[in-house]
Amino acid sequence: MKKTTVHIVPHTHWDREWYFQNTRATVYLISQVNEVIETLQNHSKTYFYLFDAQSSLLEDYLRFYPEKKAVLRQLISNHRLLFGPWYTQTDQLAISQESIVRNLYYGIDYAQAMGHSMKIGYCPDIFGQGGNLPQIYQKFGIHQVIFWRGIGNSKLAKTEFEWIGDDGTPITALQIPFGYFYGANIPTDSVDLQGFVKTMIPKLENRSQITDLYLPNGFDQLPINHHLEQIVAQLNQIDPARVYQISSPEKYMDSLQRDLKDHQVTLPKVYGELTDGEDSRVHKSIYSTRADLKQANNQLENFLVNVVEPLTTLGYSLGLRYPHSELEFIWKKLLENSAHDSIGNCNSDSTNFDIQARNKIATDFAQNLLEKTMRDISSNIAQDNSYSFTVFNPLPYARTTVLEANLYLPDGSFSFLDDQGNSVPYEVLSQQDQSDYVLHQAELLTPTMYRTDTNASSTPKQVFYSHVRFLIKDIAGLGYQQFYLKPQKNLPLSYLKTVNSEKISNQYYSVSFEPETHAFTVHDNQNGKTHYHQFNLIDNGDAGDSYNYSPPENDWLISSKNAQVKKIETKIGDISQSLAVTLIFNLPDTLIRRAEHHVTDKMKATVTVTLKAAEQVIGINVRVDNPVSNHRLRLVSQLGDRTKSSIADSLFGVVKRPVVDPNATNWQIKGWVEKPTEINPLQSFAAVSDNHQTVAGFTDGPREYEIVGENFDQLALTIFRANSQMGKTDLKYRPGRASGETIVATPAAELIGRLSFDFGFYYSQAAFDDSQVSKIAKEFYSPVQVYELAPFLNSRIRFIRNEPEQKELPTRISLLDLKDSSAVVSAIKKAEESDQVILRCFNPFLLRKATIKLPVKATEVGLDEKTKSNLKEGNFDHNQFKTFKFDLGGDQFAHIRKAY
Repeated sequence: MKKTTVHIVPHTHWDREWYFQNTRATVYLISQVNEVIETLQNHSKTYFYLFDAQSSLLEDYLRFYPEKKAVLRQLISNHRLLFGPWYTQTDQLAISQESIVRNLYYGIDYAQAMGHSMKIGYCPDIFGQGGNLPQIYQKFGIHQVIFWRGIGNSKLAKTEFEWIGDDGTPITALQIPFGYFYGANIPTDSVDLQGFVKTMIPKLENRSQITDLYLPNGFDQLPINHHLEQIVAQLNQIDPARVYQISSPEKYMDSLQRDLKDHQVTLPKVYGELTDGEDSRVHKSIYSTRADLKQANNQLENFLVNVVEPLTTLGYSLGLRYPHSELEFIWKKLLENSAHDSIGNCNSDSTNFDIQARNKIATDFAQNLLEKTMRDISSNIAQDNSYSFTVFNPLPYARTTVLEANLYLPDGSFSFLDDQGNSVPYEVLSQQDQSDYVLHQAELLTPTMYRTDTNASSTPKQVFYSHVRFLIKDIAGLGYQQFYLKPQKNLPLSYLKTVNSEKISNQYYSVSFEPETHAFTVHDNQNGKTHYHQFNLIDNGDAGDSYNYSPPENDWLISSKNAQVKKIETKIGDISQSLAVTLIFNLPDTLIRRAEHHVTDKMKATVTVTLKAAEQVIGINVRVDNPVSNHRLRLVSQLGDRTKSSIADSLFGVVKRPVVDPNATNWQIKGWVEKPTEINPLQSFAAVSDNHQTVAGFTDGPREYEIVGENFDQLALTIFRANSQMGKTDLKYRPGRASGETIVATPAAELIGRLSFDFGFYYSQAAFDDSQVSKIAKEFYSPVQVYELAPFLNSRIRFIRNEPEQKELPTRISLLDLKDSSAVVSAIKKAEESDQVILRCFNPFLLRKATIKLPVKATEVGLDEKTKSNLKEGNFDHNQFKTFKFDLGGDQFAHIRKAY
């Protein structure tokens, strides 16, 4: 009979930042890597080392010591020093699906360039596992996973199992049942080693179905054990019944596969998303920690994937250089912020300040990259108008939508026209006279631009920086269309007008203010259905910390109904209407005063509801002047009937969840370390639906929702929660020790001051699969873009550019039209290592199959963009996603300014 083999795996779990800043971690990282290199070289036949599967750590080190590249490449090529597949260890439920894909892509790519990437989905400390990770892993050629958190004893009695993803994809999995630190403190003394063998090893054997055991030897930032070789020798003498060896995750998983085959072991199956806090905490409400930073991350993810990548791909197809390096720079900044603890924002204020700074750098870079791309395209369009506006659609089908933009408009009367001479409806929301600034730079700093311009009308007397909305009809898929400004006499500009009304409407909805509840009523104009008590603000106490929301022992819920109405303002325009209600909430400043219903402060909150022509989503903006800490504010809408389940988008699909976790009853008696709350994550929307109606809420703020109310008939989207401590002990929902440092105060996490968050609501009188919620959410977060051309703008304002000698692009173009497809687009981008284009789509339905009409000669590929699949069909099963590679035409424009 084969002896039990104990695989002792030397590793470190490396937090890039946490209660300490990244600068401190990097200084110690350099020392740690040097020490690991020396140890591996001195023990060339025994030692392995796992550097937390994060390739970014390798990149960080080589930034300072590039001369060590050769020795590192040798160790990595020999599989003795392991990096990848992650770029950064990321919390999978707090970020977007594309962020996970790019994290793995850049992690694998960098590690492979250095000799080898570990092909194991290793996640030692991630707060829960996404339900579609098995499919994501498999499409990267990763067939095995190792993780700790998210699954408990009641669901999994053994450590080895088969994890079945949301789409049905299986993957071989190992849970580290007692944590990645279980074997961190292996003693050196022989007497202590005997005790270690008697107490620690049998626990692993009792959980294992095979004769190979995984014993992690490491901890947070723990240095390598120089004496491990001698310790292993002693263990083999002390315990001859077992074999002890220094090993690696790869060697262990190879042994696992052999054991399963040799002994014909049938693994238990575990399905879908793993977020149980039975034996290890998963901190489900961490999704709303530092709502301001979560919002900034979400907005950048949406902007980069939904807008920047498709439009730079459009530019590439029209002859421009594709900005691979620039996009990689943005992604890696974003992925640094996606790292475990970083994306949780359960950090010191100093660390969160660094995260905020990185996000600003990445966002500014992305915005400027997009601006330059649109400028390069617009400048090459054949037209001779002094004022032109190029409108870009990043989605691959035609759209009619409202465009909102800031433009420099001249004085006088004019109208907006499309390239066919048709008038374009618009409205001016606000204007600021910037004549002195704009014209001074144009006339004095770049006079040559005017000496060569023969069109006198291009030099206005005044310039107004204007916030404008346009109704753009049938803008082509993945393309652009040219619009113009035409001077006209005695034609007044169209402005929003303030009216005395408490009701607004468009073709889809009528929204009115409810004077009794201070909430809103939504009437569906298409079918006559009325929804009462919508967009209610509810404030309650939060006794938690940066990891968990926790209700106070004596809470006090304060809703819009309890607030005073300070102002109601209604504005009506040609293409939009808005209803803004400003409320004053009387709040306590401490949890003690909240328990006493003792008011100390006033919080002003303005809820602005906007309806736009031809748009099915009701826009809601919530602006708050927050004066106090230790509370949570949510946007709550009445659903009507009791619901038993909710629907939310997850990783490349949708997931249906019960409104009450079946484990919530007697969770402490059952021994759970954390209450299984009904607070759940989302990607962009949460919805409830039956056979007759669907209500969906969209958010760009915290990706967190809950079905609440005594009858579970209300949808609550978190706006923000404010707390002042990184870690606390003995929370109501999380008893026992603190998860973070109790001595670290986080005053910035109190979010004192002005906050603003955007939401959307969509109502349909159909079941979920017939309501196109995922498609509408994608459109909501993929706004059309505009670039303005005028001679006076080619100045220091934007940097001066040489105008093209020949302008050859047409006034409108569409490079991809998927109008007949029901699959939803996740990404459009240029392939990393070929001249083709990548299209990734997923099934957005609960029950139905999805289809896509593929471009000619499209090939299905893996997420590495290289591995070709045998499948080439455009059909998608439930929660299935596929990646395609193909040519996107535009070869006739290849000669146009590739150097750009």
